[in-house]
Amino acid sequence: MAHFGTSSSGSFVQTMVLTDIATGWTEGIPVRTRDSGNVIVAVKQARSLFPFPLLGVDFDNDSAFMNAFVVSWCRSEELEVTRSRAYRKNDQAHAEQKNGAIVRRLVGYSRFVGAEATAAPGQLYAVVRLYGNLFQPSFKLQEKTRIGARVIKRYHPPVPPVARVLAHPGVTELDKERLRAMMENADPVLLFAGIRAAQEELGRRIDRRGLHAKLEEPIVVDVQRFAANLKTAWKNGETRPTHRRPYRRTKP
Repeated sequence: MAHFGTSSSGSFVQTMVLTDIATGWTEGIPVRTRDSGNVIVAVKQARSLFPFPLLGVDFDNDSAFMNAFVVSWCRSEELEVTRSRAYRKNDQAHAEQKNGAIVRRLVGYSRFVGAEATAAPGQLYAVVRLYGNLFQPSFKLQEKTRIGARVIKRYHPPVPPVARVLAHPGVTELDKERLRAMMENADPVLLFAGIRAAQEELGRRIDRRGLHAKLEEPIVVDVQRFAANLKTAWKNGETRPTHRRPYRRTKP
């Protein structure tokens, strides 16, 4: 997922989305540039975040993945490399749906460039991965039937991805115990407050647009105040800090 704003020229930050098809567990890794070395570093980071070992990767048809350097490294790490359906816009549908439901929904459509701009979405994804994988239910397709031009889809009951991981027979008991300990220590209200705090930082970065940039103190999450605001936020709604920033004209 590219974060190029209104211009696709030059280098800009991109988000590599990895989704496990069996469980729906999703990880997002910000990548500074489309360099093969950065892609390999992102895959290494993702392997350390998944609660189970990766056996293979099913890339889309992007040249950032389907090149000799990345494919050779994956095979040297005993990762089976497969390729998604070619000549289709949504060639990797399992990851494409997460691009809109997670990345665009939380990060927005603005442009991010540079090392500091790469670290800012990383702080957001560090909280989102726990909130989404542990507490957000998701649907999983059970069967699909085509009758002429009509397609009938049936889904399993929605459950969080962690529930599918704990129920999967291929996951070792040691990995399941680590997940149970992670769930006991996770607080959904605190995680949700951390998401909003990370979005506020992204919103301020979007407002600055690289002009008059200055270091700011990190945001301290006040859980009590955040929980008190939830009593009325569900009535009035809440505008995400990363979406549709007000246009402020600045001289070049």
